Amino acid sequence: MKRSHYMMVTMLISGVLFASVFALSSEGAQGQEKGLQTAKLSLEEAIGKAKAQFPGQVLEAELEREEGQAVYEIEIASTTGVVTEVKVDAQSGEVLSSEIEDHDDTEQKESGEKDSD
Repeated sequence: MKRSHYMMVTMLISGVLFASVFALSSEGAQGQEKGLQTAKLSLEEAIGKAKAQFPGQVLEAELEREEGQAVYEIEIASTTGVVTEVKVDAQSGEVLSSEIEDHDDTEQKESGEKDSD
């Protein structure tokens, strides 16, 4: 009798833990979606902003959330084969940073902050 009691308590605790984890993950996904829905700039517009400063072929582009801010990350390959990851603010269209990707999949920072005048 004690054995079935322990099994029932274990199953109950497992169910509560599962429900808690599910609720937290759903809440996090909804929060992330809200941050991404605030993007005023379309993907095409962001690519145009990035290519204006870094001409070449777009390899990859995606909308992400960084520090609560919607940001487009765009990888562009130049005609010489140099791949640059450009981050564009999804609200203002400002190019936030660019990084040249190294051949061994590590990134070297080219410019991290825009100079303020």
